[in-house]
Amino acid sequence: MNLFIDTHLNDVVIILEKNGKIIRKKEIQNEKENSRIIMPIIKDVIDDDAIDSIIVVNGPGSFTGVRLGVTIAKTLAYTMDIPIRTITSLECIAISTDKSQKIVSLSDKNGHYIGIFDNEYNLIGNYEYLSNKEFDEYKENYDIIHDIPLNYIKIINYTLKKESVNPHRVNPIYVKKLDVEK
Repeated sequence: MNLFIDTHLNDVVIILEKNGKIIRKKEIQNEKENSRIIMPIIKDVIDDDAIDSIIVVNGPGSFTGVRLGVTIAKTLAYTMDIPIRTITSLECIAISTDKSQKIVSLSDKNGHYIGIFDNEYNLIGNYEYLSNKEFDEYKENYDIIHDIPLNYIKIINYTLKKESVNPHRVNPIYVKKLDVEK
């Protein structure tokens, strides 16, 4: 069974998957105390089942949310000695749409993360972060995919084809500069 952990924004999505089917799923939306609730949610979803691997969304997104999910996933993978794989939040959006070349967006209160993907979900260029004003200008010239339902089975199946990573090498992806970096 595979454990999928996504905490890249204020939402928490924890899924237990086996053979292309969701066994259990818990989704908590807009919770402000994710650090307090995530371990009990994971425990409920696992429900004493044996986990064979972990998939974690490693950003971009909320600085705290991404760090929380990545840290827990790394710790579980290391202590349970099981494979861990990563996928980005923007890859999740790209995988969940059928368009061949995609510009995908994920928003927070101050702006938008942007990624451009080919039809095999390979990133073209780099991830970017645009302020709301920059994004408004950008979207006038491009068809941008955002706010779509995620296809978790498709995302998990895609990620399981990736090579696993040493848990010590799993890192959050940060695109937006922190205020102290500006």
